[in-house]
Amino acid sequence: MLLTLQNVSVAYSSSFLFRKKRFYALKNITFSLNYRQSVAVLGESGSGKSTLGRLIVRLLKPTEGKIALEGRDIFSYGKEYTRKVSMVFQNPRDALNPRYSVWEAVEEPLVVHGIKDRKEIIEKALLSAGVEKKLWFRKTYQLSGGQRQRVVIARALVLNPVLLVADEPTSALDLSVAYEILELFRNLKKVRSLIFITHDLRVASKVGESVILLLGGRILEISPMGDFLKKPLHPYGSFLLESLPADSPYRRAKATVHTELRTVRDDGCPVRYNCPYYDSRCEKFPPKKVLNTGKKERSVWCWVYI
Repeated sequence: MLLTLQNVSVAYSSSFLFRKKRFYALKNITFSLNYRQSVAVLGESGSGKSTLGRLIVRLLKPTEGKIALEGRDIFSYGKEYTRKVSMVFQNPRDALNPRYSVWEAVEEPLVVHGIKDRKEIIEKALLSAGVEKKLWFRKTYQLSGGQRQRVVIARALVLNPVLLVADEPTSALDLSVAYEILELFRNLKKVRSLIFITHDLRVASKVGESVILLLGGRILEISPMGDFLKKPLHPYGSFLLESLPADSPYRRAKATVHTELRTVRDDGCPVRYNCPYYDSRCEKFPPKKVLNTGKKERSVWCWVYI
């Protein structure tokens, strides 16, 4: 197994009128990722998706739980960890130094790691990301948004990581450019593991072999993408399919939850007040239930299946 998260939580403490309160950005996150497997982390804004990505690349430390890469705690690695795991951020403008040329931006991680004979490595990364040769020695501030994002991807690939984490890499791009970047990720996932973070189910369906459904800092479902699109296990998944545009082949016509979603962040199910199956048990978050509904296992956190 490449990556394993076991009961991982991220909590922040706050106080008001001498009362201390703990806010969980993520709570009891458990899943694993194999070599050359792609997973889409799907959830609305504020669900904890980006926090999860930042944990995996060690920009944050978990309050509780353990994250392991190839069976080893990720915080026991030194600088070599950044050779194994790279991240593509949402806004390419913020990810690149405007004073650098494209070549220098992609070369920088190699310099940091003391890697010599860099020319062929940089060229391979630039070509893999689809960066046109005429752009290689331009300053990054001279590029369009789509061109910048390709440079960011090339920079993430230059150390040949085994795992690539992409945090909403198409959300700041025009539709046509976003489609090109999606096609690039579909090719990249053939040779490495990919965690693709997005709020858009249509985007997730194009990239992920499986889906992790996240809401209120909790995982609600883990399923193969095809099974999820046919029949989500968790009611929140059904809500997402019902919210798709009318021309989507995956859209559901019959609503199972209210149109205005009310998310609760406490010890219970975060979507319980919109759920048609709500009962008193939902005031406490349910344990994991593993179901064998096809060739692969599916996991769901819902009292309906307990």
